[in-house]
Amino acid sequence: MADIDLPFAALLILHMLGLMLVAAAFLPLVGMLGKGDEPPRTDRLLTRFGHYGIIVLLLTGPLMVWVRYGSYDGLSHWFWLKMALIVCLAGGVVLSAVSARPMREGSTAAAQRVRVGRAIAIVSLLGIVISAVFAFQ
Repeated sequence: MADIDLPFAALLILHMLGLMLVAAAFLPLVGMLGKGDEPPRTDRLLTRFGHYGIIVLLLTGPLMVWVRYGSYDGLSHWFWLKMALIVCLAGGVVLSAVSARPMREGSTAAAQRVRVGRAIAIVSLLGIVISAVFAFQ
């Protein structure tokens, strides 16, 4: 049996659980974007899952790089693309989150911002997964 890097494996398991929480929160949003004048729907439990997942990812990701590589030197452009997409994901989440309450109060402009934020988050999440595959193959 090959030697297992237990600290890295534990962090990777936590990281994948965080990704599952984010996916559980964001993938249903494809159907929750709203159509026409209908405002998007929100689910506070899914939103909470997504927020917890992002926290787990932001904590475990840098720790995994540190445990495995010791620094960020020499990481590929795919890794840095993944980091840029994480910033985009966070921007989409923030845009959607700050617009949710005004949207529920009837603001059509806020509803449009929620749609845009969710679309940014969904596309960013897909890009993060794809770039991670190429960054760490």
